[in-house]
Amino acid sequence: MPPSGAPAYFVGPWDLHRGYPCVPPSPDAGTVVLVESEAKGTALPWHAKKLVLVLSAMRHFAAELERDGFDVTVVRAPDYLEGIRRHVQDRRSSEVHAMRPREHAIDRRFVRAAEETSLGVPLHLHDDGGPGRPFLLTRDEAAAWCDAQKAPRGELQRFRQDRLYQHVRRKTGWLMEKGKPLGGKWSFDADNRKVPKGTRPPKRLRFAPDAITERTMRRVARDFSTGSAGSAADFPRAWGSVDGFDWPVTRDDARRALDHFVEAAAKDFGPYQDAMLEGEPWMWHALLSVPLNLGLLTPHELGEAAVEAYARDAMPLASAEGFVRQVAGWREHVRAVYLARMPEMRTANELGAKRRLPLFYWEPERTEMRCVKAAASQVRETGYAHHIQRLMVLGNLGLIYGVEPLELSHWFWAGFVDAYEWVELPNVHGMALYADPTFTTKPYAASGAYVQRMSDHCGRCAFDPKERVGDDACPFNALFWDFMVRHRARLERNPRVRALFSTWDRWDETHRAAIQARAEALRDAWEPSETYGEFADDAG
Repeated sequence: MPPSGAPAYFVGPWDLHRGYPCVPPSPDAGTVVLVESEAKGTALPWHAKKLVLVLSAMRHFAAELERDGFDVTVVRAPDYLEGIRRHVQDRRSSEVHAMRPREHAIDRRFVRAAEETSLGVPLHLHDDGGPGRPFLLTRDEAAAWCDAQKAPRGELQRFRQDRLYQHVRRKTGWLMEKGKPLGGKWSFDADNRKVPKGTRPPKRLRFAPDAITERTMRRVARDFSTGSAGSAADFPRAWGSVDGFDWPVTRDDARRALDHFVEAAAKDFGPYQDAMLEGEPWMWHALLSVPLNLGLLTPHELGEAAVEAYARDAMPLASAEGFVRQVAGWREHVRAVYLARMPEMRTANELGAKRRLPLFYWEPERTEMRCVKAAASQVRETGYAHHIQRLMVLGNLGLIYGVEPLELSHWFWAGFVDAYEWVELPNVHGMALYADPTFTTKPYAASGAYVQRMSDHCGRCAFDPKERVGDDACPFNALFWDFMVRHRARLERNPRVRALFSTWDRWDETHRAAIQARAEALRDAWEPSETYGEFADDAG
């Protein structure tokens, strides 16, 4: 038991790892406080399973520390800093240790609190990057890399994921030999775009709720019957359902999930990572972003597991490289860009998109587009969809329809169990919607042909992926071409896009007008989502 006046250690709900510096090295080294922020709980219509995941993981972590003799308090408070302040006053703490919060607005508050000593005692903020921590790069390393990406005079500074990926591969030594990438190239992405035929994905490892999780599920579910805007419920705007919750909420479960992926799915992860199949929400994906973003696993563990699996022939090089690229490439990249571009990224809107998010994102039964209904229904039911569903179905539709960036960003943030602002905002604003073009070279716009090529949705869809006009034509087609034409002056300057306009120019004027009329009719017909309330970006 720590003595009176010992340091306090704040464990954020994203830092649930015994090895992090926000946890005292021994039970007598300090007290531990975890905070349930009321501001964060009411900021968005969070998915019910996301609420269960975070709250249950926090309670499990607290229980594990208590079993090992730590002095642990879970505080419910208006916000994180107020919860810490109450703990400091109650325990007469001499100082506070915490990790830098990932979310920009909360991080700014913590930095000010440290500078102004507003907690009444010193607040020591520890870097969230480096060996054994939530990210492979320290904040200084990420900032130095971004600062080094100089733009030619008069041009926009751009942050290239492939360059950062190579930098991190060299730093970690993963899949490297004598300073060169194994296999002679950095990326095997071109080898990983197959649709499985005659084979089905392995069964996902599920984690049955224990007593702590069941109590949390009842608490969240209770708000569905008693909560409403302005009520005293903990989560008055929760969305989705707690039913069927089965995500890992402890480090032991997270390690089991990692081992299961390596043994059951890693071999075929690479070739099929972009495919979409009816009734198969998990495919060969690892599903490890969920425990990773809670702190239950570290990126070092994931990268080393893939390298070890490759070394013993349990994971082909293309699969191992694809997995490592997601951990050491894209995840590090979006975090670095988020740090460099905030807060400007939050309001970025390069294409001037202004439309409200269609209601069928929240209520999938309102659309007949099979791929959209499948992906959005999956999110509502499970809180998850894999990266191609996110980018090329849900994100692509938002792009070509013209959704205001924060509308889609908030939906992703609220609905996905692995989504936090530091990861969803760059992916939505930069990758999906081209609202912040500093780290993507072109909009990821696509017609129905892409979905037809990468899925089995189109065969039983009400719409024809080969048709551009008419009531039965796939909505992606008309919206895609209308988007391209509306932004032609900008897009045809891009050599990766310019050639597409020769196709448009070959069609006669009547056909082109019919495509644009079909796009306008779709936009007029889709009901906007105005029933889910306003959002608080900086609450917490």
